[in-house]
Order: sequence, then structure tokens, then C-alpha cells
Amino acid sequence: MKRLLLLAPALLALAGCAVTPEQKVDAALQQAGVPPRVAHCMAERMASKLSIEQLRELKALARDREPGEKMNAKRIIKRVAAIGDPEIVEVTGRAAIGCTIAG
Repeated sequence: MKRLLLLAPALLALAGCAVTPEQKVDAALQQAGVPPRVAHCMAERMASKLSIEQLRELKALARDREPGEKMNAKRIIKRVAAIGDPEIVEVTGRAAIGCTIAG
């Protein structure tokens, strides 16, 4: 019992450090050149609607961009369409358009 009490603070600290899928999507979108405010909005909408595998496919897009390239809704949708998964295209497209309009 004493060991558990000694480990509890460390376990709680580790739990607080866990990165959520939403945070990963947000970071990947920003790395891909999406403005931070739009990336955060899109991540909120996308993380719960796409599978982990689909999110991994999206993350790969961040590695393929040109340095300094800025992304707008049209460019995001065009690049996502190249993945070939209609669900990713739909979810990402809706998020990109909605979040770009919302500003």
C-alpha cells in the first residue's frame, strides 16, 4: 500500500503529460503550414471523427510540404484528396472550410 501511495504522484504526473489525438492533429496541421488558430479549430473537429490510422496518414502530409509554404482551405483539400480516402477528404474539407470561415 505504501508503494502505491509513493507511486501515485508520479503516475498522475505522467498521465498529465499524455498527448491527445487532438493535440497531435493540431501540431501536425501547424507543421504542415496551417495557421495556428485554424489548425486548433480543425483539430477539434477532426480528432474525434477520424481513426488513428487516418490521422497518421494526415500527419504524413506535414512532412511533404515546402518550407515556408502557407496552407489555405483549397490547398489543404487538394493535398488531402491525394490520400484517396473519401472519409478523410470529407472530414478535413468540412473542418478546413468551416474553420477558415470562422477565422
